[in-house]
Amino acid sequence: MTIRNIFRSVAAILTTAILSSCIDTDKTIGSGLLPGDHIINVSVTEFNLPVEMRLSDSLQTLYPSSLIVGNYKDSDLGLTEASSAFQFIPLRDSLSFGQNPVPKSLKMYMAVSDKAYFYANDANIPQNFYVYKLNIDLDSNIAYNNSIKAGDYDPIPLNIGGNVYFGGDSLNMSLSLEYARELLTATMQESDSLELFLKKYKGLYLMTDPLPGALEGGRFNMISPASIYFLLQYRHVDTQKGIDKDSTIMYYVRESQPSVNTFKHSSAYLETSAAVETIYMEGFAGIKPYIDFSKVKTEILNWALQNNIDYSKVVVAKAEIRLPYENPADFTRLNYYPSQLFLATRETSDKDHLVLYEPVKDLSVYETNGTINRSLLYYSLDVSSYVQRMIQGKVTGSALKTWVTPVMKTSDFYSGATTFYVQNLLYGKAILNGPAAARKPKLILTYAVMP
Repeated sequence: MTIRNIFRSVAAILTTAILSSCIDTDKTIGSGLLPGDHIINVSVTEFNLPVEMRLSDSLQTLYPSSLIVGNYKDSDLGLTEASSAFQFIPLRDSLSFGQNPVPKSLKMYMAVSDKAYFYANDANIPQNFYVYKLNIDLDSNIAYNNSIKAGDYDPIPLNIGGNVYFGGDSLNMSLSLEYARELLTATMQESDSLELFLKKYKGLYLMTDPLPGALEGGRFNMISPASIYFLLQYRHVDTQKGIDKDSTIMYYVRESQPSVNTFKHSSAYLETSAAVETIYMEGFAGIKPYIDFSKVKTEILNWALQNNIDYSKVVVAKAEIRLPYENPADFTRLNYYPSQLFLATRETSDKDHLVLYEPVKDLSVYETNGTINRSLLYYSLDVSSYVQRMIQGKVTGSALKTWVTPVMKTSDFYSGATTFYVQNLLYGKAILNGPAAARKPKLILTYAVMP
């Protein structure tokens, strides 16, 4: 009986609480007390982006993680060539070659760590590899993809006729005995001093032939510098024992020594500031979408004037660039579209005056910024901070001139800090919509106007 009374009491309390909570609230109370000019409204507007096409030339390629050697011929972009220059040094110092050293062989060995190609049947196509003697020093003046010219290396290859490479994991080449004789003329002082050795033996240059005639396709081969070494076998007189003797000297490539990748492109003819239907995004130092944000700033200023908006009071909640594309007829081509694109500016370093392509800082807002959206068929780039600073006049000069380029990230194992770079190791191709297409590149601006 006591238990039943308890339940009745609880039921009565709950009923009273429910009845007392069913009270209408007038949410308009106090709304008239806030002046109209203190109410901040968030709105959205869109701007068509004046996307052009320009080469991303003078791309810094000094000290790459991989030497890239190969060629690719494309129906739209033409021929792209990749070659590499590097230094080598003797494994031992204080070299003494004995009396009357005569070379028997000089062989070069390297490991191919990875390969890049657009079509599966290009994985094992034959490529002729050539090795040339450098005539110039590799230093900070040879820092870009276009730094090495034809006259900077000897026109006669050290491996006469070249070596045919079929896309395997490694490549071995026999170099000329004439060059082996040159190496055997190094003095003990030169072998003791890297500076003196590299002054005399400046380095080597690797390149390949493109596919013959009108054949399209090709392959880029990635070689770890540290995998390259040389074995020089020679015969000489051992003065102490008075006998003829065979000896071997090893040379190797040290990663701390400079190396540089050279990229040559045939896509310059595509450069244009006109509104076109198709925009190309080419890897390496090739043709890329280019946006001059001084023009975008003018468009935003004109829009503000036309809508009686105080330009200086515009607050950016979000600024998103959308770069649309259409599905290619061959869906496998999407595998070669970069997974992530972003704006990069071309700046000159105050320290060493090198020209660098640097991603705009907005990229680091979140790691997936600028990634491809395969379901909605566009790249989405969040550039909110960049556009806000542009409106405020804090982005000026060369910082307004931007290339849309593939980017990559690295993470520090200890701190976990992530750093973004312009990606210049993998060749890719993407076909995007231009300003004259039905689905145009746009800047979608979500904004408010401060009172």
